[in-house]
Order: sequence, then C-alpha cells, then structure tokens
Amino acid sequence: MAMSATTAYAQDDVAVEEIVVTGSRIARPDLVSTSPVATVGEQELKQSGVVNTENLLNTLPQAVPGVTSTVNNGSGGAATVNLRGIGANRTLVLVDGKRQTPTTQNGTVDLNLIPPALIQRVEVVTGGASAVYGSDAIAGVVNFVLKKDFEGFQFTAGYQNTDDLDAPIYSVDATMGASFDDGKGNVVLSLGYNDREPLTQGKRGGLLGFAYGEPSAAQRARGITGLVLSGSGSQQDGTVNPFVAGRFATLPGVANNSANTTLFTNTGGVRLYNQDADTYNFAPINYLQTPQERYSVTALGNYEIAPGIEAFAKGNFVYSAVTTQLAETPIGSRTFRFSLDNNPFLTPAAKAALNTLGSTASYTIPSSASWAAGTYADVDTDGDGLFDTVTGVFNRRLSEVGPRVNEFNFYGFQTQFGLRGDLEFVNGSWETYIQYGNTHGSQSLLGDTSLARIQQGLLLNAAGTGCLDPSNGCVPVNLFGRGNLSPAAVNFISTRIESSQDYEQLVASAFFSGNTDNFFTLPAGGLGFAIGSEYRYEGFSFRPSQDLAVGNLTGFNASPPVNGDFDVYELYGELLVPVLKDLPFAKSVNLELAGRLSDYSSQDKITKTYKVAGDWEVFDDLRIRASYNRAVRAPSVGELFAPQGNGFPTSTDPCSARGAPTPAIRQACINSGVAASVVGVINANQQTQTLTGGNPNLAPEVADTFTVGFVYQPSFIPRLAITVDYFDIKIEDQITAFGGTTQNVMNVCYGSIVNGNPSSPYCQAINRLANGSIDFVSRINQNAASNSVEGIDIGVSYRFDLADIGLPDVGGISVKSLYTNSWENTFKADELSNPVKCADKFGAACGNPTPRHKLRTAVNWSYENYGLNLVWNYVDDVIDDNPGTVFVVDKIGVKNYIDLSADWRATDSVSFTGGIRNLTQEKYPIMGGNASPSNSGYPAVYDVLGRMFFINASLKY
Repeated sequence: MAMSATTAYAQDDVAVEEIVVTGSRIARPDLVSTSPVATVGEQELKQSGVVNTENLLNTLPQAVPGVTSTVNNGSGGAATVNLRGIGANRTLVLVDGKRQTPTTQNGTVDLNLIPPALIQRVEVVTGGASAVYGSDAIAGVVNFVLKKDFEGFQFTAGYQNTDDLDAPIYSVDATMGASFDDGKGNVVLSLGYNDREPLTQGKRGGLLGFAYGEPSAAQRARGITGLVLSGSGSQQDGTVNPFVAGRFATLPGVANNSANTTLFTNTGGVRLYNQDADTYNFAPINYLQTPQERYSVTALGNYEIAPGIEAFAKGNFVYSAVTTQLAETPIGSRTFRFSLDNNPFLTPAAKAALNTLGSTASYTIPSSASWAAGTYADVDTDGDGLFDTVTGVFNRRLSEVGPRVNEFNFYGFQTQFGLRGDLEFVNGSWETYIQYGNTHGSQSLLGDTSLARIQQGLLLNAAGTGCLDPSNGCVPVNLFGRGNLSPAAVNFISTRIESSQDYEQLVASAFFSGNTDNFFTLPAGGLGFAIGSEYRYEGFSFRPSQDLAVGNLTGFNASPPVNGDFDVYELYGELLVPVLKDLPFAKSVNLELAGRLSDYSSQDKITKTYKVAGDWEVFDDLRIRASYNRAVRAPSVGELFAPQGNGFPTSTDPCSARGAPTPAIRQACINSGVAASVVGVINANQQTQTLTGGNPNLAPEVADTFTVGFVYQPSFIPRLAITVDYFDIKIEDQITAFGGTTQNVMNVCYGSIVNGNPSSPYCQAINRLANGSIDFVSRINQNAASNSVEGIDIGVSYRFDLADIGLPDVGGISVKSLYTNSWENTFKADELSNPVKCADKFGAACGNPTPRHKLRTAVNWSYENYGLNLVWNYVDDVIDDNPGTVFVVDKIGVKNYIDLSADWRATDSVSFTGGIRNLTQEKYPIMGGNASPSNSGYPAVYDVLGRMFFINASLKY
C-alpha cells in the first residue's frame, strides 16, 4: 500500500506465498515485519511526476531532505536521502536488498545512479538494521526494488515545467523484456534519459533576484526592522582592512579607527566602506535549479539452469552530469602584500591614506596565508614618506573573471552475478552472488583564480611598470576599483581546476534460509532462520590538481587528495522463534533474534551488532510489535584518511560587530586573547574558514535503536489499517569534526563554561589574525559526539467503494496518511558542549529545518480507466536555533503543499498522467543572515520553484 507506514500484511483473505520483507532475510507467509516499513509504489512514483526519486522520498515524514535538484551551493553533484535527519551516511541504500555502490568519500550513495524506469517500489525501513545488512543502517534502510520478469515493451516520455516556463525537465525511458526457453529464462533491458534545464535566481527575478541581510544598528535606529538588500562584503570595487594590529587607514574626513574598512573607487581613489550601501548582490547568478543530463542502461537476466536452481545477473551503467554556478569568485578576507609607493593604479591621496597600514616593527603573516607567509618590516627606500610595500586584508569580487562554475560528471556501473535455489529439506532457499561496482567522478572548476599569482601580480618593480617577479608571464594585478582588472591580468591569475575520483566496492555473499518444520517444531511451529557470510571491499581515491589540493584558490575550498581502503569479513544469522499460537489473546507470538560479527581491516577488534524483536498478534485485528537493535557505522574512507582541507560554513564570530557581544561574551573574548579595542568592532564575514581532516584511529559509531508499536485492522471496517510506532535512536561515539560545528566551537569557547580560557581546546581551535579577525577554525574528526532522535510515526490507510456508503457506483476512494512527530533531535558535540536541540529548529547549528510535525496524506479516486489523486504535505513551523541573536526571520511558518494529478488509461497500451505540484503556490521563505548558503533559504526543504505542472505518456505492449 503506497506511502503507508504499515507493516506488510495480507489483505482481504488473499492467499500470499512466503515473501521476504525488507529488514529481514527470513521469508514469512504472513508478510509481517517487526520494524515499521513505508512503501512507495510504482503508481505513486508515476502520479507524483518526479524524475528524480529523492524529490519524492524527501516528502516522507521520516526523511529530512538531503541534496536535491534545487541545492546549488553545497550540492556536490549527487542526490541523497537522509532518514530521521541524522545524516545521509547513516541511511543504507540497497537495490533489491543488495548494497548500491557509494559515490563520495563519506560513503553516501548518489540516488541519480539508480535507474528510475525500472523501480517497482521503494521500501523504507526506519530504525537500525545493522545486524541484517551491516554497517551504515543506523537510521534505517531505503531499498529500491526493481521490476523482474518484465515482458513486452514500454516507452514513457515526460515533461514538466513551472508556471513561468523557466525550468523545464524532459525524460524518456524505454524498457523491453522477454521470456525464453519455455519460461525458464527472462531478460530485461532498460534505457533512460533525462535533461534538466538550468534556472538562475536572476532569471526568476522578484524576491529571489536579491540577497538579503539583517538591518545594521544604524538602520534599526532609523526604524528599519525588516530584511534589507545585502550580500557579500567581497564586492566589485574591492576593500582593504589593516593586517597589523593597531594599524588603520587614514581616510579624509573620517576619524581614525582600526575597524574602518577602506573601499577603492574605479579611479584609484579610496573612501570609507559603507556596509549598507556597498555590499554585493550575489543572488542573480546562482542556480535555483541545477542543470542535469543523465543516461542510464540497465540489463537484468535470470535463467533456470536446473530444476530449483536459477542463475541471475545484473549490469547497470549510469552517466549523470550536474552543474552548479555561484557568483563571481571573491577574494574574501585574504592577506596580501602590495606595492604602494610605486603603484600606478593608486592616486597620491590613496597612497597617503593607505600608508598608515604599514609598520616599521616586524610582523608575521602565518602559514595559513601561504602565498604571502613570512616575517616582514615595511621600509621607505627613497625616504619620501611612503612605504614601498604594505600588507592588507582584501575583499574583492573578481567580476572581470566571470562566475564560478562547477561541473560534476559521474559514471557509475555495477555488475552482479549469482545463483539461487531451493532447499526443500528446510522449506527454504539459498543464494550466493558476487557484485562489483565503481563510480568514477570528474570535476571541473571554472572561473577561479590563483592566490599565489594574485600575490605575484600585486608586487611591482621599482618603476611600477611590471611585476617584481616576472616569471610565468606575470602581469600587474589591479584590484583597486571596479572593472580595473585587465584582460591580460585575468588571463594570468585564472586557473582551471580539475579533479577525479573513484569509489570501488566488491561484495561477495552467500546465505541460506528456511525453517525447521520438517524435523523440529515447538508447540507454536518450526523455527525460521537465515545464516550467511559476506566479504566487502571498499576503496576511494580522490585526485585533485595541485591548486585545488593546496587551496591556491580564491573562490573554492581546498580539497586535498584522499586515498584509502578497507575490507571486512562478516558472519550473520537470524532466528525466528514461534512462542505462542492460537491461544486466547495470543493468536501468535514470535521472537526474532539476529546477530552479526564484522572483522574490519581498519579496526583492531571484532565489531558486534545484534537485534531482538518480537510481534504479538493479540487477535485478528491487533498486532503489537517491538524491536531493539544495536547498530553501527564503520568510519568511511574519508573520515579515516582525508588530509586537512578548508571550508567556509555559515557562522558568526561572537567577538565581532556582527556577533554583538554581551558584556560576558566580551570579557570571554578578552580572556582568550582578543584585544579589547577590537571586540565588538571586528568586521567578520558570515562564513568562517574551517580546517577539517581525517583520523585513522577512529572507531565505529554505535547506536541503540528501539521501536514499539501496533498494527490495528478492525474487522468491522474492512480495508482500514492503523499503525502507531514509537522510535528512539541514540548514537554514541559519533564521528564528527571537533566541536560539532564551527559555530559551536565559538559558542563553547566564549560561553560561560570555558569563558575564553586560552588553554581550552575550544579556544585553541580558533586561530585569529593580528587584527583580531578569525583566520581559521581547526576541527579534526573524532569519536566524540552523541545524537538522539525520538518520536512517533502514525500511519492510516483506508480504501472503500463509493457504493458502500450509499453513493453512485462510480469507483472507489483510497486514503493513505503518514504522520511523524519528532519531539527530540538532539546533538552533543562532546561531553563539554551544551546539547544542540534541533527539533523544531533550523540555523547555523542545526542546518536544514527539522520540523517536529510532518504529515503526508494522499487521496485517490479511481473508476474504470480514470484516476484522480490529491496529495497534501504538511510541514510544521520551525524557529532559529540561535536564541542569542535576533534575526528578522526567526521563524519559518507552517507550509502546506497540495499536489493534484490525474491519470487516464486511454487503451490497454496507452496511458497518460498529468498534474500540478504546489497547486496553491505556497511561498518560499526568504531569509537574511540565517539563510543556508544556497538560494536565500532552505531549498531542499521548501519548494523554491513554485507551481509546477507535468505530463507523462506511456506506451506499453
């Protein structure tokens, strides 16, 4: 039953043969699962009109959206699903019960590599399943079940677009299959193609055409309390701040202050930077919908090579190309030495104003600014009162270079060969297979520049006519004013960045299952069992070009090379014990046990997982179920072996003007070593450079997951099913970069517990420049965090004929509703940190919104060859997770998304489906200083494209 969170169960006295339900390898005739299972059926996929399955899966209340087609900044080119909001890498993705090859160094799977045309249904099991499937199944399992034994030919074509016709998506799929040798064998071939066109914020216009920020103190004093047009301090004119502590630029008519920011005019002059008026609007260039082109080829085959023995094979190849685009590359708070006295690009007045940036006392530029690192004392060689060279911290938008374009290309293939057969003496079956998969990715970064070459071009010869170091064809670089960077200089500093990566996975597995009915039974029946072994090898290699590896870039983060692998040998078993049967108030009681031993090459001891579960059928109408799992997630290749690299997460320096420090925080900043004169006046960006990296000594994460609930199917209301399941997931030794988030590191250092103690690891992780601004925050992987998620799932499904309620006999109605109340979602970075409570929250600490209440209800009317479908998705309101900072948009209100579709089977071979998503044009929430880095808000959670219509046509014979 599509989109219901019920256990699988027999319906309306239909005889059902034994079947394996996702979450166990033991076949059971009653279709019962001790874990909640939500199923998305093929019809539901068609009626939603989605081309990318993650868009539908992310509407499930159990999921917190991961990366989707509307995530531009932070995409990585892959699509993910994130159950319970505890990380896509803690959701195990299977295809026909077998692992899908991951894509990233963190072991996450790109859902783009699963062929949508062959998906028969998607089964989602929430709660730990490591004893059955191994590592990664902490939050649960998403199992894509493909069509088998397909016969005939099916061709489908789809088109969707917005009201404004500005974001088209095209898709074409062809599937053909045939049986042969009197039905002993079957082969299926499926071909797919889809094309998703780009849409930028500027093309859409309206509110999305601008970047927004919080009103400044001066604006608030003038009564401005709403969002203001804002953007980035790295703007097109270019600004410079002092690097040496206590220094400042002497701007005409402006009181001297080390917090003053100097802006360059396009004539080479200078003036005071005005944050309200001078910030750069980066929004128009960013993608609202990232373009994608995808090709897929999948072949399936099976053949009965002997009575009761079948050979099977699968081959799958997918190519997916995704492009992201950001505003022109910024030089953001980068330290450079630049020629002053002999600089032809600056006016005499500008040189005099900037001369006071210099210092005759020696100072050191740290190695984090490797392009300019060293110890210097500024000198005036000709004695004219101007230093030859001075140092400044630059912010400049290199609009002359063009936008930053990131092209991701993924080639994924997976091959599988196996044998399966019957074991009549145990009424069971056996299966063995070997599977190899590889995902190869290449990445091109366009529109970026070299920090080293910018530094080279800023230092001029004595005459000011060329570079001091003319090597590599150096051209003088003019950062002093909008549009002043020459084409020759653009060519000199521009760099094309390339990288490639490969993820390899080899799985060899064998298991058998059955029951003891033929030779041993308990009073309630025979024991069911499954026993198996598995070998798995996983290796990842990331190969960046040199500039990308060392971070010699202005607009993209450093990505050092990663290379590593591990393998694991595993033994596992399951046991189903019938305890009671056919007794008063105990029609059946079953106990389910499972265990797994895993020997990882990356660990020095055996990893153990287990499961204890049971179901109690009180009477025909009521079944109670419960499950306890010890689940694990072994550290990924990236978490183990990645060298240090830098990123720029959204965060606010509590010691800065943006942080508006309270007296207590101000004192903590001073305690940590920040000069009292700059506390509260430091100009800080909304993003902070952060260094992260791997740790080969990591241990597996450990989780205890518990679910308990019931399934109620009242006999007096046929075809009604109600499920209620409580869930509790607690993760210990969670792998995370030190401190949880960059914001949390700052909050702890300057909070009441640490109070700025310079010997605290939290304060030591914050590295500041001489002018007081943060250079970088260091956060290396540790088994230090914990996480807990708790709530309840409620599912209702009901189907009835209109004639049953006295209406004309014109078909039937089915209602399927799934509700989740997640009242706890708490993350703790380590024992010292305060817990971060993310239920009902969003923001710098929690990331994507995690609403407490989510509901999805689908109503379907069907009559003969016609159907009408209405889907309501309810998303509860959320509030910002930083109570210490007042944002204009502190709360995102309730969202109700209504989708309407219709289907028509014109003939036995031709059918059509059309519909509208977000029928009521629910508005996208525009944020200010607390927005995610992508698209002025949270586009993975909230619909940023608006009303979308679609039509699909299918030919089958």
